[in-house]
Amino acid sequence: MGSDNASEGEARTHTSASPKLTQMDDPAAKRAFLASLPCAPDEALTALQSVQDVWWVAAASVAAIRMGTDWHASDAVRVVTYALEQATSLDEDVYAQLKEAKQASSAAPDAFLAWLDAEPERVHRVLLRRKLWHMLWLLSIPLASSKTATVHVDMASLADTPLLDHARHLCLAGNARGLLALVGAHATVARSLFPHRFALLHTLLTAGGVAPASLAQWRLLPGTRMPVEDRESGIWVDALAAPTPSSPMAAALWVEHPIVVTALAQRSAATHPVVPPPPPPALLDWYTDVVQELEEHWGLVDAASALAQAGVRLGLVSLQRLAQELDFLHMLVYQLGLRTWRLSTLRHASLASLVSGMTAQSHHPRPPAALASLLHESLLPYIQASSPHRTDTMPSESAMGVEMALDVWEARGAAPALPIVHAMLQRTWIAREDQVRLTLALLGASDEASASAYTHYAALLATVPSDDAMPVSFSPLVRVLAPQLPLSARALWDALAMASPPMLDDAWRILRIYVEVGRVCTQHGAPLSPQACWRGAFTTPAQTASLAKALVQHTLQHHRGRERPAMESLCAALAPWLGEPPRMPPSLVRALFRQLLLAREPILFNEVVSRLPHTCPTVATYLTADEAEALVLETTHAWIAQATTCDPLHGPLLRARETLDAAPHTEAIRRELAFLALVGQLHTYALPSLSPSEPGSLTPQQVRAMPHKLELLARVLSLHTDAYRAPHILDVGRACSEAPDDDVRVAAMLADAAAASGDLRAARAQCDQLVVHTRALSRTEHAAAWDVAWRTCFQLAKHPQWTDARARASVLGQALTLAPPEHIPTVLQAWQEWAPFTGAPSLSTSAMSRRADRSTSLARLLTRPAIASVSTSHAPPRGRTAQLFDSVAEQHAPQAAQLARQLLGNFSAGWWGDDKASRS
Repeated sequence: MGSDNASEGEARTHTSASPKLTQMDDPAAKRAFLASLPCAPDEALTALQSVQDVWWVAAASVAAIRMGTDWHASDAVRVVTYALEQATSLDEDVYAQLKEAKQASSAAPDAFLAWLDAEPERVHRVLLRRKLWHMLWLLSIPLASSKTATVHVDMASLADTPLLDHARHLCLAGNARGLLALVGAHATVARSLFPHRFALLHTLLTAGGVAPASLAQWRLLPGTRMPVEDRESGIWVDALAAPTPSSPMAAALWVEHPIVVTALAQRSAATHPVVPPPPPPALLDWYTDVVQELEEHWGLVDAASALAQAGVRLGLVSLQRLAQELDFLHMLVYQLGLRTWRLSTLRHASLASLVSGMTAQSHHPRPPAALASLLHESLLPYIQASSPHRTDTMPSESAMGVEMALDVWEARGAAPALPIVHAMLQRTWIAREDQVRLTLALLGASDEASASAYTHYAALLATVPSDDAMPVSFSPLVRVLAPQLPLSARALWDALAMASPPMLDDAWRILRIYVEVGRVCTQHGAPLSPQACWRGAFTTPAQTASLAKALVQHTLQHHRGRERPAMESLCAALAPWLGEPPRMPPSLVRALFRQLLLAREPILFNEVVSRLPHTCPTVATYLTADEAEALVLETTHAWIAQATTCDPLHGPLLRARETLDAAPHTEAIRRELAFLALVGQLHTYALPSLSPSEPGSLTPQQVRAMPHKLELLARVLSLHTDAYRAPHILDVGRACSEAPDDDVRVAAMLADAAAASGDLRAARAQCDQLVVHTRALSRTEHAAAWDVAWRTCFQLAKHPQWTDARARASVLGQALTLAPPEHIPTVLQAWQEWAPFTGAPSLSTSAMSRRADRSTSLARLLTRPAIASVSTSHAPPRGRTAQLFDSVAEQHAPQAAQLARQLLGNFSAGWWGDDKASRS
């Protein structure tokens, strides 16, 4: 309804000039007609023909076409043409006014504006008339594609858009036929678009994607009639001719006149005209620029070639060389598939770029033999013929073939270039010396390590004629070049240029070994390129370990259930290539089996090692039984070093324990098992770290680093006061013992711990064990242990809380028997001081009589002959105290007799014999 109201307003604006009213001139009938829109074209045309008001007819025609979006374009043309035929006088008035305005050249738009403003309705009628002309010309666009084309858009709204914008849209859409129709619609249209023709054609050829042949066929491309004058020809020039004055179309010349458009733009009734770009200096320049843009920017080599050929046909002879270049480029791009090539590339193409382009991968790849034939039979003659100056640096076909092979290698990479170079060498156009040097350069620069690559490596080596002799020694040429790798193939070729043929042959034989080594490693899961072998991929221990790890991991992962045969097969494959350089180092065998241990395969390790002398004697020479055991211990130590706790269930400790199963339990293996057992026992006591800089719990590394393991037992006893009574504390002590006399120290520590806890009975029991262990040792060889023993007993006897006099006396006697001569007085003096407090009777009169009797007995005890001289059959049974003093008298009588007599004179009668003491 909004469109109907607008159309009714447009129609009502121009009804004042009607001379009289017919039935259709009635306002109600007009409104009814507008309300009936959209309607059929014939109905609308009949209704319009019955109206006498020409301006209402013009406005109603616009409204009818706006609403008739399903009309045929030809029907819309009939309606517009009828409306234009009704008010031709305005065209004449405007045209006449333009002539007058031209006379006032500087103020032409102002003069025309004054004429427009003279009457209020004049501007509206000029705009309405101009819109009708625009609609008529725009309707030629759909009619150009089909006579039965339908108007699916609002043509009235489109008529308000400048014609230049319509032309640009047509070019962007690639509608050359529509542009042709628009240009040929009227001379005023051609004149308004003519200054922009080169920009429009540029858009049509580039963004529009229209084939130059089509534009040439429709004569939209500018040509020249006379090459000397460079006079332009084409549809653009032909359309500039004005229609005859008697023609109805001649009245429309004012529609796109610059004065009219400028004046309407100043009244905001039109768009200011666009300033056209400067024309090219010559047609040749425009063609050249567009051709280069099509080829370089858009990559449309076919369009660029077709445009250049069209220009030649249109008389631009100077484009002929460019057309020839584009023809050759067209062949490269569309026949050989070299779509990355450009005209500038072709003009500055070197041999390397030509080789790269001709051997580049395409959608339809050529076989290597065909590419080698193309290089040999096509490119080589072309280079020699078209660029004779290049033969100064490439004097022979062999040198040129080498250059092409290096270019292929650099352009394609190792894997794709190998079959091409192999095919080139098979054509025998490269000399043997150059073949050897080229093979060294290519394989030395190759970092490809795959099964297919090694197939080509072997084929490349087989192509070069040579003997089967193996290298006697390591080639100095290979040794000198190894630190310089990685190098490109060309750089390596240059480095090999000064080598003599014998040196090249020696290096070639070594490279053949590298290829075999790399092939074996690659087949077993450790990709190794010839370049890596040349650089020394297995010269350092780290490199050897890395190679061994890859080999073992691949074997274990890809041969589940067949690990032992797979490992034996791996050893058999590596055996021929172990030895002195250039072969792999024998240390690889040790690294292989170490990786087996690290992979937690101790059983597999044991099985393979035990069978090596039978399955692979060569490898067995590099890993004897002793070396296998040392490897097991080394790996175990490595696992233990990674442990951060003494927990036996900790991962590294579990792996260390598993690793020890890979070897028979020899003395060294048992020691390591004992160490792990000690670590596990210490974990139960949660000992803290020994290092202030590493807080946390005790680690196995700290245990191993302890110079005296008994310090660990001391820490356990100091942190856990009741640890001395634990049933397995003696096991900890034995595990910490490292010397034959450490049992004495263990018992001493346990006795001290029990005494510190007040458990004097347990302390006395440990002292008894201490005495037993001490007497089993030689005093001269283990003086320190004897010293610990008597001091421990002596300190226990001095315990202030011990109320058991008999037990204290026994322990003190043990200290007396163990003490060295210089310390016996100290013990006896302590004994004399403690006597009044050990339960002895006081010195009463009755006791004095017994003491006198006992003095004689003690004298006899201290002065009796040696034990060996007394018959044991007649000796009366003696108690422990008597035996104790026998030993004291026997060892230290000269120094202690006097103190002993004084001491025994003060003891009570019940102390001289255990049998009497028991009876009392």
